[in-house]
Amino acid sequence: MTGVPREAQGRPLKKLSFEQRVQLRKQYTARIPRWRRPLVGYLFSVPLIVLAWGGNALLSLALGRSDANFLSAFLLLPVLFVALFWGVGSSVVTVLFSALLLHMMQFRENGSNMLDWQSAIQVLPFVVAGLTIALITALRERERLKALAAEQELQEYAEELEVINHKLEDTNQLKDRFMSIASHELKTPITTIRGQAQLALRRLEKMRELSPEMKGMKQALERVNDQTQRLTSLVEELLDVSSLRAGKVELRKRCCDLAEVCREVIEDQQLLSERPIQLVLPEQPIKVLIDKDRLAQVLVNLVSNALKYSAEGSPVELGLKREEHSPASALIWVKDHGKGIAPDQLSRIFEAFYRDPDAQASSAKGLGLGLAISKEIVDRHNGRIWCESEPGHGSTFFVRLPL
Repeated sequence: MTGVPREAQGRPLKKLSFEQRVQLRKQYTARIPRWRRPLVGYLFSVPLIVLAWGGNALLSLALGRSDANFLSAFLLLPVLFVALFWGVGSSVVTVLFSALLLHMMQFRENGSNMLDWQSAIQVLPFVVAGLTIALITALRERERLKALAAEQELQEYAEELEVINHKLEDTNQLKDRFMSIASHELKTPITTIRGQAQLALRRLEKMRELSPEMKGMKQALERVNDQTQRLTSLVEELLDVSSLRAGKVELRKRCCDLAEVCREVIEDQQLLSERPIQLVLPEQPIKVLIDKDRLAQVLVNLVSNALKYSAEGSPVELGLKREEHSPASALIWVKDHGKGIAPDQLSRIFEAFYRDPDAQASSAKGLGLGLAISKEIVDRHNGRIWCESEPGHGSTFFVRLPL
């Protein structure tokens, strides 16, 4: 059924109670025009029968003889007409009136008794034909009622889905609001703790000799500093997610050379990780209208993930090329030779807070926000980000941006 939600297709219709059927029939009756109401059909049945009888009389005059078979054929026309426009009840009444008229005509022609069963049997084929038309009409009305019931149930189902969607949207907005408020509230105490830890560390470093107790305190302060640094990164990621989803972050786009952006990211990552990273760039510059800082954030996320989830000595590659097919675009890829990602996990890796089982089992720390943030940024550049991976052969992340 076209336009029906996939969840509703194949879903059995609810069994209607007597009250629901009555209500449904009232709705069905209210939808049809007034001139097609059953009462109008009852009133029109008699004039139509008379009109058919008159047509039969004219034909009889033209042929010079009267025949009940002609009249029965003519009387089926008002039965069909009434059944088509006014339904079962009116058509049954028309059949009864027409049968009575036929019986009276045969009585007049044959001079038999009105209660003669042989005359009644001659009318029986007409009655059967008329009731067959009424039965077909009843089946048609039944299918219309079924269609109306299905339409009503689908409308209720659509209203339920709309209510659920509104609740989900409200919940999602509440979650983003909570993330934003919680991140802002956490930022101040974390900054204070980190500042105090760094201040104490600087004072301890100025001391020439440290007692064993002071050395233990220094190690504890270093751990506090490291953990607060991690918390600061987490808070910044949470703020990025909530701000990007709420549309509060405005992209400051300007024309930039993508090759230069890639080169700067690789230089920084090589200094931080002390690992070689292969860089594949085209000879000609590729100019794109982008927010340079945000796109650099995407590349940092992809490259740092490639370094994090691949072996220490395995190569990591960042490449860039121009695609000439319509529309023209720039393609960036980041390739690693790690464990790879299972096919059933590829569709979920860009969800916020999602980490595949291998990432959870590894020693690499993270909350699964980097790829979600990257996708939001690329989407807001009207681009596309995706991953191709094969377990045991590494992963390649692609970013396509329109030129």
